[in-house]
Formats: sequence, structure tokens, C-alpha cells
Amino acid sequence: MSLESWISGTDSILKETKNPYSGGCIFVIGILAFCVFGSIASLFFGVLFLTGEDKLFPGFGFFFCISLVTIFIITMRSYRKASHIVKTIEIRTNTSLLSLRETGKSDVELPLSEFISYMVLFRAERSSSTGTSINTNSTWKYWDLYLVYRDGSCILLETFRDGNSLKQGLEFFKTKLPLPVLDRSDLRLTSPESKDIPHKQDPKKIEPSSWVRTESKDQGTKIEIIEPKSIGRTFITLLVPALFYGAWFTVVNSFLENFENMIFLIFLIPFSIFFLGITTVMTVFILFRKTEVVANSLELKLRYSTRIPILNSLLYKERSIPLSSIRNVRTIRMEQDNQILCVALKSSNGFKQRTFLDFLYNVQGVNLSAKQLPGDVELLGIITLGSWLPKGPGYSDLVYAENVLESVLGLREESLTFSDLAPSTKK
Repeated sequence: MSLESWISGTDSILKETKNPYSGGCIFVIGILAFCVFGSIASLFFGVLFLTGEDKLFPGFGFFFCISLVTIFIITMRSYRKASHIVKTIEIRTNTSLLSLRETGKSDVELPLSEFISYMVLFRAERSSSTGTSINTNSTWKYWDLYLVYRDGSCILLETFRDGNSLKQGLEFFKTKLPLPVLDRSDLRLTSPESKDIPHKQDPKKIEPSSWVRTESKDQGTKIEIIEPKSIGRTFITLLVPALFYGAWFTVVNSFLENFENMIFLIFLIPFSIFFLGITTVMTVFILFRKTEVVANSLELKLRYSTRIPILNSLLYKERSIPLSSIRNVRTIRMEQDNQILCVALKSSNGFKQRTFLDFLYNVQGVNLSAKQLPGDVELLGIITLGSWLPKGPGYSDLVYAENVLESVLGLREESLTFSDLAPSTKK
């Protein structure tokens, strides 16, 4: 989160990012926390299960510890398989192109002349640490510096921990890419100063990968980005619900053993409804959720359902967005390695997100409100990609899907300017 990670050359500046989860402190701490302590706890509960009269509680404790260790091993093994992946962002002044590259994926090139602004966003994340005698809560502050494309797409350029570093970063980037600055934080750095950036070279065409699938459907085109499948991921999908339902059954059993005391029912019934409700929502809408995107020359259809056929009749939902309501189709590369395909709406067409299913089908899974630009009535996430996967779709697939949707819709996107982002700068 500093300029030290950027390499400056005569005709370009670039930054290479390696998988932060494939080694280092996180890997060592994970091994100590999950493998060592998990193994000790598993041995403890295993001995209780074999020697004690009570079998249920120590049995679940043993299963819980073994499951956590297994999930950690599968997850870290997946990250280790992705340890060779390098993500590169490069600003090339000799060709006037921004290049986004990722190992094993197609390159994405964008003309520097099509970017309209830098955008500064502030975010805070709370973290807590527990000591031997005191608990401390702290808030980490971040200033994210984005590049804004003419259609409103955002690309995270760098993250800073203080305002002075951000100011230095802006000076550094503006020497290569002299764009105006839109400050949406508390530093008041908004500035319309810029220079014309010439168009020197056309970007190369994006080639779709095997993870992108298009087909004709319902007098339109269905586009799908396939999620990678693996035995480990399937095992975790089955294991996580088993842990939650097993915990509920263990707690309920402990209540029933003291059933003569009816006061336990006051806690048992609300606990069961609340706990099972959260577990069911997590299982169905996070692990088995499915989104289908179909476009034609008149509208964009988003169909939300689950991979559990018996529930589709109850949980199926379709949202139709007329072409007249669509402002832009955008791709966003944001903090925490989230990459999202979005649609920005200029009118809601009378749609109000107030139903229970609208809340559950929060398809993007991350907060996009800060990326909403002036003139956007709604910014709706369509497809979200996981990061640092050993195999699977990448950012280039989202950009390709964006281009396909715009072509099928025949969408005339609004070409934004800095004045659209910061109306007060208009003369």
C-alpha cells in the first residue's frame, strides 16, 4: 500500500501483485492456529468421546475441530496452487494504453485517453484484538485511488493509509497520466486540472476464455461465466451446513436433557428459529445461489434461483430491466480483490427493492454504494468473481461479458465526463 511497489521506467509505470495468501505470515499463523491447536483440540475431544459416558458433545467437538482443520487445509492448498499467479497493472505512455494482465488470462488494454478522472474514496474497517487482560478495538483507515473510465467503470490503482501518502501518490501518477481528481473523501483534493492525452494505439481485442459461455435463449442471448468446480470445494459446500446443523442439534440435545426445567423453552424456541434461519439462508442463498443473465434488443433479464430444483418454484425471481433504463454496463476492480460486472440504471422503472427475496438475492455480496456515480439511480451487481483461484475466469472475462451485453442490447452508453462526476466544476 505504497508507491514502493510501483516500478517506474522511461515510458511506463507498473505494479506486480502476487497472491498474498499463498505464503508468509498468514500461512504460518494459519498453520499454527488451525493445524496445531486444532489437532490438540481434536485429540482432547477424541479422548473424551472414547472414555466418557457422554458421546454427543465430545463427538461433535471432535467433528468440529477436524472439520476446521480440513477446511483450512483445502483452502490453503487452493491458494498454494495459485501461488504462481501475478497480477500486473501498467500505464504505458509510449502507446497511451493501460494494460491489465494476469497469469493464465487474456490481457485487457484500455486507451488512456478514455479515462476521465482519478477518484479518491475513503473506507474504514474495524478490527479487534484480544489480549490477556484487555480487549482493544481499532479502526483501520484507507484511501483508495481509482481510475474512472468514460462509462463509469472503476479500476483500483493503489490504496493508501494516510492523506500525505495519498497526495504523494497523486503527484506520482499525474506525471504519467495527467487526469483531474475527484475527491469523495474528507481531504478536499478535487481538482479539474488536466492535460489532453493523445490516442496513439488501439487496444487489442479481448479473447474469451473457456469459462465464458454464450447461447441463444428466449429470443435473446444468455451469457454465463462458469464457476470452477473441484472436489475440495464441493466437500466444503457440504461440510459447512453440517457444522451449523450439528451445532444446533448438540445445543438442542443439551436443552432436552434438562427438559424438566421449562424455562429452557424460552431460550430454545427463539434460538432454534434464529439459528436455523441463518443457516438455511447461508446454505441456500450463498452456497447454492444461481444467477442467469439474458439480454435482447429490448431488455436485460436477471433470473435468480438456486441449484436445488425442489426450491426453485418458491425462490425463483426474475427482474426485467428495459433498455431505456440502462445507463451503462460496467466492470469494477475494487478493494479486497473483488471484480464485479455491474449495470448502472438511470431510472428505476418503478422497481423498489423491498421484498424478502430482493434482500436475500444480494447478488454482488459487496457494498457498491461508494462506486455509484452522480446520475446513477441504482448500481446493480450482476456477476462477482472470486480472486486468486488456481483456475477459473478472470477480469478479462468480465470485460468480454460487458462487451457482449452492450452489443446484444444495442446499448448507447452515456459517455461521462469529469463535469458529470463533479457538477460544481461546470462553467
